[in-house]
Amino acid sequence: MLCMPRAHIDVAMDGPRDRNIFGAFALMISDDIVRATSSRAPEAGPAASALALLAHEPGLSIRVLAVGVGLSHAGTVRLVDRLAAEGLIERRDHSTDGRARSLYLTPKGKVASDQILASRDKVIAEGLSVLDPDELKVLCRIAERVLRNRLESLEQAYRICRLCCYEGCTNCPIDAELLERGLDPEANDNA
Repeated sequence: MLCMPRAHIDVAMDGPRDRNIFGAFALMISDDIVRATSSRAPEAGPAASALALLAHEPGLSIRVLAVGVGLSHAGTVRLVDRLAAEGLIERRDHSTDGRARSLYLTPKGKVASDQILASRDKVIAEGLSVLDPDELKVLCRIAERVLRNRLESLEQAYRICRLCCYEGCTNCPIDAELLERGLDPEANDNA
C-alpha cells in the first residue's frame, strides 16, 4: 500500500479535532449517499451498488460483481437472482469463459440505475454547495490525490467506483492510477 508516512499525516492535520471533522464530514456524505441511493433501489443493501456498477461496467461476472458490492459469491448469486426476477438485469453467455455468465442491465434496470445515480449526484451536489468553485476545485484535486495514493488493487477499484456515474467520469483518477501501475481495467475482460 502506498500510504503517506504517519509523520506526514500529523503535520498535514492539526490533531484529533481536524481528523474528527474530516471523519464526520466523510460519514455524513457517505450516509446521505447510502440513504438516497437505497431509496431508489428495488431493495435495501447492495442492490443500488450492483445496478450502478453494471451500468458502469456492463458484462461483469458474478465474481467481479461480488467484489464490487462487498458480498460473498453466494450472496451475490442471490442478489442477482432477485434483480433478474424483477427484470432489472439479465444473464448472458460470457465472451471467453463458457462456465461464467455475464451480467447486463435490462432497459428497466438502466432506468433504475439512472435514478440511483441521480440521487447520489444530488446528495453530493447539495453537500458541497457551500463551497465556491475555487474551493471545490481544490477539494477535488485533494480527493483525487488521496484516491490515487490509497488505491491498492483492481478489486478495490471496483469497490471505490461502485456508485460512480460512468458518463460523468471523464479522466477518472482510479483508471489513470490503474493504468500507471500496469493494471489495465479494460483488459480484465470482466471475468
